[in-house]
Amino acid sequence: MRGRIVDGQGRPIGGAKVVGACDQFQCSLVNQPSATADGEGQFTLSDDNASMPLSRTTSFKVLLADGKTFDLKAVRAASGEVTLKVQTIPEAQAKGPETVASDELAGRVVDADGKPIAGVDVRVYHWMPNYVTKTDANGWFHYVKFIPGNKVEVRFVKPGYETQFHLDVVVGKPGWVVVLGNKNYLEGKVLAPDGSPAPNATIRADGGAKRAYGFVLSESITETRSGSDGRYRLYVEPGPYDIEVRMPGVGVARMKEGITADQIRPLDLRLTPGITFVAHCVDRESGKPVAGVKLSHWEKPGVEGTSDANGMIRMRDLPAGNYPRFAVEAKGYVRWWSEACLSEWSRYQKSDRHGFQRNFDDLDFEIKSGMPDVTIELERSVTVRGQVLDPDGKPVVGATVAPALTGSGNSLTGDTRFSVETDKDGRYEAILPASGAISYNLMVHDGKYEEWRTWANGVAAPMKTVPGHSIEGFDLRLNRPGTVTGRVVDVEGKPVAGREVRSEPTSKDENRYYDPTTKTGPDGTFTLKFIRSGEHFIQVALFWLEAEQAPGGTSQVVTIEAGKVKSGVELKAAK
Repeated sequence: MRGRIVDGQGRPIGGAKVVGACDQFQCSLVNQPSATADGEGQFTLSDDNASMPLSRTTSFKVLLADGKTFDLKAVRAASGEVTLKVQTIPEAQAKGPETVASDELAGRVVDADGKPIAGVDVRVYHWMPNYVTKTDANGWFHYVKFIPGNKVEVRFVKPGYETQFHLDVVVGKPGWVVVLGNKNYLEGKVLAPDGSPAPNATIRADGGAKRAYGFVLSESITETRSGSDGRYRLYVEPGPYDIEVRMPGVGVARMKEGITADQIRPLDLRLTPGITFVAHCVDRESGKPVAGVKLSHWEKPGVEGTSDANGMIRMRDLPAGNYPRFAVEAKGYVRWWSEACLSEWSRYQKSDRHGFQRNFDDLDFEIKSGMPDVTIELERSVTVRGQVLDPDGKPVVGATVAPALTGSGNSLTGDTRFSVETDKDGRYEAILPASGAISYNLMVHDGKYEEWRTWANGVAAPMKTVPGHSIEGFDLRLNRPGTVTGRVVDVEGKPVAGREVRSEPTSKDENRYYDPTTKTGPDGTFTLKFIRSGEHFIQVALFWLEAEQAPGGTSQVVTIEAGKVKSGVELKAAK
């Protein structure tokens, strides 16, 4: 495979290296002298010593001389060569922020000529609504209150420019310049089945999965809309794409296309009738239809429906394919499953490793021509109401009530979705899945997630519940706290600064999302507060899912007494 590495202005980048070749599922390390670009930006790769054939490659990891890396999608041109366009320009033409706080993410967005681009939509973890801003008139943007040194995913979007996804961006790093290109695009008309223009159609191009720190971004979407005459222009980065158009009541189009660097790709999109997906929603116990069930796909806007009085959901004109993330919303229900789902996990009575039945996650279906209607079964929720009190019997506002799998230290879900906050009178209403054959218990935490105020956690006795169960007057009480002090050292006995230390009860009747946690100071010492009376593991990160499996020296079992300080606890941090 022959190719060139160029910058955002199309100039060769001599000395840049191709260090990885990836397909949809894996990356292969590239360690070949010919993978380093010469003065003309040219490089050569071969299958020698490669763990996968280069013919399967859809993206490349490129390392520049300044240490920056770029993950670049690419397709071969008609000549068989590939051009890897790194969206960067000489520092003299555009400089990023010189000073950035340790908890700040900041940068500047410019075009290929170094001119600032205002009004760019900048989203950290783009699927979350809270981390969004826009560039100012000079192209600057910044966020604050991130964990120093953390790596985050950032998406940049503005009409008339390619959408970019930047993975593994380090918080607190100065000099970041983002170069948005506008020389690669698909353009043409969206046409209805009868050949007439299809106005206001959404055209979506999925660049496929991207690997980030600790997770895989399952899709990378760029989109635009057709005008009143059906014409569209979709700016994209070079690479292969799944193109999709859906207009309910008109039709769908779906195809695979690739675009090379600096290419204008003519592409008309002719719609054809799509597939009608029908789901019947029924109550698990009674078998009766359930109205008001909303089924939606967060990655595919507009793919949604709500069940009618007969429990029926009907979605028209869907493209064929796998739909892995149908979210379910149904008042009075918290579990759902369907024997028509693709994954076993989304079928009835699938349990986690503790024997607790989940089935409250997303549903997945393969939608194809001629498919039969599907049935979605729903299980009624459990409602628990009560009041949270402090040790003196006074109501506590803003406390968090959360369920825990008794004896495991886990939440019910692996997240905090069933946690609720007390109101101005200290009252709460928890909507939970039924416990089934196992036991769970409620616990209360004095504050929000990652907030500790005055009192230690409180724990209720284990209980078992059935679908539709309602419990009133289930009051919870916080406890007077104890404290642990000590220090953390490495294997050589030197103090370890900035390392997390937590407590977890050996009874495992709390939810570990609300374990008391602190960090060591510059001299490795720590003061861990807000621990309830009893026997606890005191542990230094990295934390293990099962506390008792922590490596030797990183954990101690300590007995805590309310109002007292347990001192002299020394922990050894693993490398």
